[in-house]
Amino acid sequence: MPPLLLLQDIVLTFGVAPLLSGAGLAVATDDRICLVGRNGSCKSTLLRVAAGLVQADAGERFAQPGTTIQYLSQEPDLADFTTTLAYVEAGFDAAAADSRHRALYLLKELGLSGDEDPASLSGGEARRAALARALAPPTNHLIPSPAD
Repeated sequence: MPPLLLLQDIVLTFGVAPLLSGAGLAVATDDRICLVGRNGSCKSTLLRVAAGLVQADAGERFAQPGTTIQYLSQEPDLADFTTTLAYVEAGFDAAAADSRHRALYLLKELGLSGDEDPASLSGGEARRAALARALAPPTNHLIPSPAD
């Protein structure tokens, strides 16, 4: 069975400095992965390429059709939102009828009410709100559909 996500020979430079050279990653169904490295070793950059947020200079990125890949930023930006609920709801497809209910469920599971002012959140609270938003879009691997 082909992997859900495959990165092969990824090359990425910033100016003339190489950030990634020949990097690779394969993630299959039921895999659990851990990315370990020193600060500044481009772990986050590789994950941003994996999520499709950064285009590599060379190499291949393949994601199985229908696979949802979310990137959880180390420093989430909630500045444009009045509440954590508004921030999480913005992660849902606009057509999702139950987005408010599901956003509240995710927030409560992560210890937040949805009424928090993003400007007053601690770093941990902001990351929990960002995690709720990353989990917001329905995926086959994280949130079962009603037919399951």
